[in-house]
Amino acid sequence: LLPNAVAKGAVCLDGTAPGFYWRPGTGSGANSWIVFQQGGGWCYDEDSCVDRSKTRLGSSKYFPTSMRFGGLLSSDCTTNPDFCNWNVAYLPYCDGASFSGNKDEPLVWKGATLYFRGKRILDAIFDHLLDGPMGKAEKIILSGCSAGGLATYLHADYAAERTPKGATFHAIADAGYFIDAPNAAGQQHIRPLYQYVYHMQNCSGGVNQDCIGATTEADRWQCFMAQYTLPHIRSKFFVLNSEYDTWQLGNILQLGCTPPKCNAQQMAAFEKWHTTFLTALSPAVNVTTRGVFTDSCLIHCQGENDEVWNSYKIGNQSIRETFSNWYFDRSTGEGREIDCAYPCNPSCVHHPSKKTHNHRLRNFASDMFQHENVEF
Repeated sequence: LLPNAVAKGAVCLDGTAPGFYWRPGTGSGANSWIVFQQGGGWCYDEDSCVDRSKTRLGSSKYFPTSMRFGGLLSSDCTTNPDFCNWNVAYLPYCDGASFSGNKDEPLVWKGATLYFRGKRILDAIFDHLLDGPMGKAEKIILSGCSAGGLATYLHADYAAERTPKGATFHAIADAGYFIDAPNAAGQQHIRPLYQYVYHMQNCSGGVNQDCIGATTEADRWQCFMAQYTLPHIRSKFFVLNSEYDTWQLGNILQLGCTPPKCNAQQMAAFEKWHTTFLTALSPAVNVTTRGVFTDSCLIHCQGENDEVWNSYKIGNQSIRETFSNWYFDRSTGEGREIDCAYPCNPSCVHHPSKKTHNHRLRNFASDMFQHENVEF
């Protein structure tokens, strides 16, 4: 924990001190860093923020004493050969707005005091890391999953600007490309929720400032969404996402079923979603220097699980191989992979042709759904 950050106003929703987990790098990775922002949805109004402030997603009182890292963060060089010996700074998420809120005065709501200070938390952690071992960094990768994936879009250029002189900077956002789209009934469901979070937590100073500068005041809430932010990102950026992200199917499209166990009307909405998502993805696809891996698997978050990181493929190339090819500019493979439509990809654990699913992967997916409050 960082108790000194409290004096700077950098606190979780309940006013407790923020912190981070650190796994030191070794050997050739001693001066290479992955800064990873945890996911966990958002609190969409004051009532849900009060509820959240009583959990590990709103208070450091409930942070676990240790974390297990997998996928991109894994220290197992058989499953993560390119980054296994890097430093990992894992930022637990306790502000409810993807590390972007910055409201000076606390809010007293129904007897509880709430602090919207996510951007100050990010500032305090970067200050601490850069004053310490990350000050000697030669390579930095910013990443995150889900709400932490969105945070990667929002803060990539901020982190790049804070990278030590001479060091390289890249970003990979996992499952953070939440799109501005209507639900299956044609109603705008997710947009007003993001708008409310943006204004409630005063996020204007905690998102991409080039986006803010290029957007009218009425539309600046859009800078809290990846598809509107990505065109303004100047950093080297890799997009990792499912084209059928299960959180989005449940919470944005509000599909009400899990394909293929849907009726004809639901399957039509599901198929239309794919076109809508790919259209929204154009800022990633149209810039050839950006890395992309968007598969057609029914999943939310893919970069933290060893098996998914290595076994989900487009063609013959895994997520791990695609990201590494892009990051290291390797000529032996592609750094941009965009999948065909569901259910074309046989590597997906939920592919209809597979009668049984890997139990560990199902548990991983279930944990993520519960974490993000997915409702199907």
